[in-house]
Amino acid sequence: MKRNALRGFAAAGLLVMGLTACGGGGASTDAASSAPAGETPSATPTPTEAKQYTTQELVDLVKQIKADDGSELTVSAIDDLASQQNPLKELISQMTIEPAECKELSTLGASQSIEGSTAAAGAKIDTDAQVVTGISLISGVDKEVLTKSLEDNEDQAAKCANMTMTMGGSTLKVSTEKFDGISSVPGAKGFKTAMVLPDGRSQSTYMGFAIKDGVLISATASGANAESEGVAAAGALMDQAAALIK
Repeated sequence: MKRNALRGFAAAGLLVMGLTACGGGGASTDAASSAPAGETPSATPTPTEAKQYTTQELVDLVKQIKADDGSELTVSAIDDLASQQNPLKELISQMTIEPAECKELSTLGASQSIEGSTAAAGAKIDTDAQVVTGISLISGVDKEVLTKSLEDNEDQAAKCANMTMTMGGSTLKVSTEKFDGISSVPGAKGFKTAMVLPDGRSQSTYMGFAIKDGVLISATASGANAESEGVAAAGALMDQAAALIK
């Protein structure tokens, strides 16, 4: 297989591993049931509205998050990341993916914005450990929408636990399973995605997602040594982010 095609598979696999709740999905808007005749419905407490962070405020928060070696992350607004990853989404669109419904995974990822949202992300590349860790924060989206989207992604990850991506006669194998313990943030969900390249090389991505005061926190660790070198680092990024959101 040509080297550039192999690189394409690796890039596409990383994008698929970038599952987040940013894929969107409407929140339920069912009205509360009416109280029986003669009864006065009890008052519903007014929920405290979560703070809406601007993009710059999120960027400033991410700049305070440090990598496990104490170094600063490379920080970007989400629009910057989106423009960089569009070519990868185009690459995935040219692939044959089985099961076919799993091709929707190519539309997910931290670079995909939700209307009205603000976002920022940071990343650390450890060339010695061959691991990339990252953190993203998304604000301005109704908590119900975020929760529903996380649930949808969890369901989709289960349906696409084992999938293949074929291009040019070569096949990339991808498997996903739930992973516990990636972060101490309450309600955090974790996933492990393993990818086997056509040349036999493999790498894994560990992903964690949590909602803190209306902000979606996503952290990832990806690479050949992600399990031994990246999981704790990604969890630490999530914990720092949660502590900054107030």
